[in-house]
Amino acid sequence: MKTWIPAWVLLAGCMMAAPATAVETGEGMVRGSATFRERIALPPGVVFEATLQDVSRMDAPADVVAVFRQEDAGNPPYRFELAYDPAKIIPSRRYAVRARLTLAGRLLFTTDTVYPVITQGHPTSVELLLKRVAGAAGRSGAGKPGELFVTLPATFLGVLPCADCAGIEYHLDVMPDRSYALRTRYLGGGEERSFDDIGSWALSSDGITLALKGGREAPVFFSIEDDDTLRKLDLMGRPIESAANHDLRRAGAYDPIEPRLTMRGMFRYMADAADFTECTSGRQWPVAMEGAYIDLERAYTAAPREGPPPVPVMALVEGRIAMRAPMEGPGPVPTLLVEKFLRLVPGESCPPRYSTASLTGTRWVLAALGEEGRVAPEGRAAPHLVLQGAEARAVGSNGCNRFMAGYTVEADRIQFSPGATTRMACPGVEELAAGFDRSIEAAVRWRVLGDQLELYDADGRLLARFQAEPAP
Repeated sequence: MKTWIPAWVLLAGCMMAAPATAVETGEGMVRGSATFRERIALPPGVVFEATLQDVSRMDAPADVVAVFRQEDAGNPPYRFELAYDPAKIIPSRRYAVRARLTLAGRLLFTTDTVYPVITQGHPTSVELLLKRVAGAAGRSGAGKPGELFVTLPATFLGVLPCADCAGIEYHLDVMPDRSYALRTRYLGGGEERSFDDIGSWALSSDGITLALKGGREAPVFFSIEDDDTLRKLDLMGRPIESAANHDLRRAGAYDPIEPRLTMRGMFRYMADAADFTECTSGRQWPVAMEGAYIDLERAYTAAPREGPPPVPVMALVEGRIAMRAPMEGPGPVPTLLVEKFLRLVPGESCPPRYSTASLTGTRWVLAALGEEGRVAPEGRAAPHLVLQGAEARAVGSNGCNRFMAGYTVEADRIQFSPGATTRMACPGVEELAAGFDRSIEAAVRWRVLGDQLELYDADGRLLARFQAEPAP
């Protein structure tokens, strides 16, 4: 039997006991300030907290020496003083200051760097840089995430930074059926390049991150700053540390592009009418009988299939989505114009659309521990986790041993109770297995972003990232 004690329980106990002794002596003082780089105004009710900690032991939670707390702290900079008893400072040990900003119990910003103080030649004053936590809502609409999606369709525009060009012009159309169209145009540097993409969008479980998944290998992420602003995130869905503009703003009116790209979807034809259901977006369009359409129809008519027309067949085409008058009814309507027929793939069908996976009932396979990207060695099964909702039980494997534990979930908070595990020896994966166990023990917050599950500790640090295993 293995006993797991979440790190936040130990930290909370220390925070209750240490500050009184430090304040009573008044003999030692660490002073400092904290700020962040994001250009945002925080809502009322934000709480700032700085702690002086003994961080000497790498394999155990830090001991809290002193705490400074400011209610309704407003916007930065945040000034603080941490009083401590010099008699309780051990010269051979290491001490550091950490800070965090919370709103209604949700972690918004935290330090992710060690700021040493007092011993081993370090000062008693410090300036801290707070980093925004992935998915944190630091905007006026905090507490009401995703409200801008009530009024769709919408177009978002902006020119974002580019490493080797004058800028990247974004035109993003977001539709109410969870589909999108995105055009990125690279400006300057000779010939301008333009790329179109279509697919499905999903909101994170906390409703404040937008994920786009189309023909690109990886999703594109944006944070929802307010009803009119989307902010570009990095490839892992984290804030981009830069003073440059990364915002797309809602246009005054919906102004859709006519995307041109290679498409894969289910085509069918019957009685002088044809339609095409594109796989990544799930959208169904009529097909205009012009351009290279006749090549597609001839291949479809001659293709082997499980039944007569209009049984759909997988098709690959190069084409454009344009507004055309329909054969019947009012219009115009979005229509597929086939510019080049590539091939049919009989027997295949579209996979499920990209969406936000369920926390419970999904087999979550470990993709990375922390920011290290550590995964199972080749030829070994990756650690995995399944949260069984009905039983409130977590089962899985750390890559070496199977385990079972209870868990509780309240909003975005999660806590795993003491669990049972097998005791096999697994040479070569001990470090990975131990890291997995520590992540489960320390997890206090969860978030599902598309088909990824993220676990965070009490300081907002990413502990582990899991990938939803595709259904067979």
